[in-house]
Amino acid sequence: MELKNIFKLTALSTALAATLGLAGCGGDININAGSDTVTPTTPTTPTTPTQTEQQKSYSGFATKSTTMTAVDGKEVWVLKGTLAPSTAASTITTGGQDGDKIVLGNDVVWQLDGAVIAGGDNANAVELSILPGTKILGGSDSYLVVSRGSKIMADGTATAPIVFTSVETALGQEGKAGQWGGLVLLGNAPVNTCPDLTNCSASFEVGNHSYGGNDTEDNSGSIKYVRVEFGGFKINDTQEMNGISFAGVGAGTEIDHVQVHMNNDDGFEFWGGNVSVTNIVLTENFDDSLDWTNGWQGSAQHVYIRQADNASNRGIEADSNSDASAVPMSKPVLANFTIQVANGTNSGGDDAEGILFRKGTGVNTYNILVKGDVDSGECLEVNDDNTVNNANTAELTMQNSLIDCVEPFKNAKADAAEGRTLALDVEAWYKGQADNLVAAADLTDYMPNSSSVALTAGKADLANLDARLVNANYIGAFDGTNDWTEGWTTAIHDDVTPTPTALPVLTSCPVGTTASAATAGLYKDASITLICTLEGNVLSNTTLLAGQNVMYKIDGGAVVVGGDNTTPATLAIQAGTKLFATSNSFIAVSRGSKIMAQGSATHPIEMTSEEDVIAGASGERGQWGGLVILGNGLTNTCPDHNACSASFEVGDFPYGGNNNADNSGQISYVVIKYAGFKVNDTQEMNGISFAAVGSGTQVDHIQIHANGDDGVEFWGGAVNLKYVYLTENFDDSLDWTNGWTGKAQFVYITHEDGNANRGIEGDSHKGATDTPVSAPKLANFTILPGTDIANASGDKGEGILLRVATAGELYNVLVQGRKGSTADTESGECLELDGSYAGLVDNVNSKTLTMSHSIIDCNEPFKYSSDNAATADAVNVETWFMGQEGNSTAAVTITDGMPAATDTTLLGKGKDLSTDDSFFESTNFIGAFDGQNDWRQGWAYFPQ
Repeated sequence: MELKNIFKLTALSTALAATLGLAGCGGDININAGSDTVTPTTPTTPTTPTQTEQQKSYSGFATKSTTMTAVDGKEVWVLKGTLAPSTAASTITTGGQDGDKIVLGNDVVWQLDGAVIAGGDNANAVELSILPGTKILGGSDSYLVVSRGSKIMADGTATAPIVFTSVETALGQEGKAGQWGGLVLLGNAPVNTCPDLTNCSASFEVGNHSYGGNDTEDNSGSIKYVRVEFGGFKINDTQEMNGISFAGVGAGTEIDHVQVHMNNDDGFEFWGGNVSVTNIVLTENFDDSLDWTNGWQGSAQHVYIRQADNASNRGIEADSNSDASAVPMSKPVLANFTIQVANGTNSGGDDAEGILFRKGTGVNTYNILVKGDVDSGECLEVNDDNTVNNANTAELTMQNSLIDCVEPFKNAKADAAEGRTLALDVEAWYKGQADNLVAAADLTDYMPNSSSVALTAGKADLANLDARLVNANYIGAFDGTNDWTEGWTTAIHDDVTPTPTALPVLTSCPVGTTASAATAGLYKDASITLICTLEGNVLSNTTLLAGQNVMYKIDGGAVVVGGDNTTPATLAIQAGTKLFATSNSFIAVSRGSKIMAQGSATHPIEMTSEEDVIAGASGERGQWGGLVILGNGLTNTCPDHNACSASFEVGDFPYGGNNNADNSGQISYVVIKYAGFKVNDTQEMNGISFAAVGSGTQVDHIQIHANGDDGVEFWGGAVNLKYVYLTENFDDSLDWTNGWTGKAQFVYITHEDGNANRGIEGDSHKGATDTPVSAPKLANFTILPGTDIANASGDKGEGILLRVATAGELYNVLVQGRKGSTADTESGECLELDGSYAGLVDNVNSKTLTMSHSIIDCNEPFKYSSDNAATADAVNVETWFMGQEGNSTAAVTITDGMPAATDTTLLGKGKDLSTDDSFFESTNFIGAFDGQNDWRQGWAYFPQ
């Protein structure tokens, strides 16, 4: 197969490596042309190469990439050609091969090279198993085929979906349609292009792979919680790859919770077969989102289709065969679809349309919702004589459905030139069937509002009509309450539109903000001409658009996003957006609502004080509030987690609940400066306050600078953080209490002398029965505490204090204090345990409070304190620290946190947590930096 105008994978990798210069990749992506060859010590006594666990597991059917050595901190392994059974001994650990079973482990990233084919055609069958959380990359001519008789077992989870994506996205480039192929499943089920199903070998349109047969119950495996992105390369005008192609796939195959996003041809396409699918998301696909032909007789329920303006064709395109006598006739059963029809025409000249039934297809449909827009094409069309006959004889039916479109119907018309003799009034046909509606859908995005007729007008007892369906007596894919797309899909949950390389000039402010012209000469940035003010309660989804001439003013006190677990709203902030706040103002995100602050390395989001942006003024601590995120996670201040409303210390906002996987959105590449105003001696604002925030929230690449209280503070919850820069904050840089059980990696903390307290202050609870106990898992911290002189509150510069019965695991931590000879020139204690509450001693003794592979480099390295006679001197901190693996008090040399590339004290001495916990990136160094990559570059603020 010759592919024209397509780069080969190695050429692409090399070109991108040269373009990037490896600079924008951080620790996530490494491109290398080296090898793993070990040179013999002498010609007669060669050194035996030591195989890694991955080499032991995967070398029998894959090869380690020589163009991309690491993606997401994991090795890249390449699949090529045909995957066949093996007679060798089992190599399965995380993954590997045992006979005809091949397991793709999630300990590496997989790369497809060309057409990768699982098994032979009804011979040499294999079972290709893919573990949850695995990423598979496709190059420009790559796709994956599962042959007849073989199986794919791709069973992800909602929290660890399996992702098929393009090489470009792994290299940090923009994902686009057509960057690789897709998945092809070939089965032995009936297809009406074969006159003799007992001797059927239909030819798939790309690669001539065979499919079809007489086994309606054929089993091609299982695909669950899987995303397929940016596929669909084009060979010619008639041959293009779909996201997932189902060719003669039988009813024994299980397909549920699958998304195809931005494919260059169809999302799903079925050629015959009997496979059924449920909980499907098809977004921004170029041609048809769901397409069937040649006798598909499966079912589909709970399907969400969203088209892209000026980039999509039909939501459903349905055929059987131009020959009415061809059997089996396509006749699937569909239920609970939501189809959002786009505007405009795609680049192929096709209008965006809803549903087209043609070429003699039959179908039984229930609870279908089609929502068109002002420039959408027709939402329901029936075409050609054979299909009209089916509509007139109940082979083609539609019940309990809702059409909400400007152009709802298109009729079948007689056309002698096209060989059509029959007409059909599609509106009359539709309205003549049971309980169909033409009315307003009343949706918010894709979810029906409580007043929507869709919630009560659906067909009941679906399971009695067809055993493959479940009862869902509402119209559309959603019941108004439960969003089954959350947690595993992409690009549908208030994602911010990608920011262009050069920010645009805005002429108006976004909906939800108030516009005013910038006073000439008032702001330090003379290019600012537009001020957009955000204040009050944000009760609808609001997006702050980035522009080179605009800033956003946070004013009027608390800007509260959403209501408390009611009226959920999302505040989306585009990359490159600049916000400033007045002296009494801050942002609070309510339980059930989200912030989607999605900056980038080239366009970070900045939140600062009004004084910092006004000409002639300067930024200082405490000039505004900060960011407060309120979640439904666990906090040990609530005895009953099912009825929890703890009160946040400023503003009395409620937080807490029973869902530690709660999702409050995303905060990425965000710099927050000069926040932390003081209410009184006990109430002060942090840079970011995480109040019972769940692990579904993404937080990475954040900086808190010169805050008037803590940098970040956690009250319970399980939110995780990565790439955190905390500079010159007044009290504690990172503070936790009340049951935080999240994770953090790559954290760099610096203090201003005389204006800081601790790098880390960790608490849990005072009551012995308060649960959960704080037990975060931290790795790769560098902490540079300030000098041992008091700040304005009387607190001195110190490293780490663990107290109030906290547990936790600390790895790869470097604390390097100032090393003068007086309090004015040296730091206070660098590691202190406070056993005033006996639970901390219990945690030390039970080894639920641990610290390993760490270095304390300080004049005053350790302190134990206790006001409790029962625990006085119960822990010798030095003995505890030095008795754990890899710890030392060695002297280190660093420059702004960074060790030299030749360092041997920090580099190579860390613990790799990635083998046990997929959150953590693979490291072998102590501290926040590897000596080569400074993950702050391009987006962080560097104090002078």
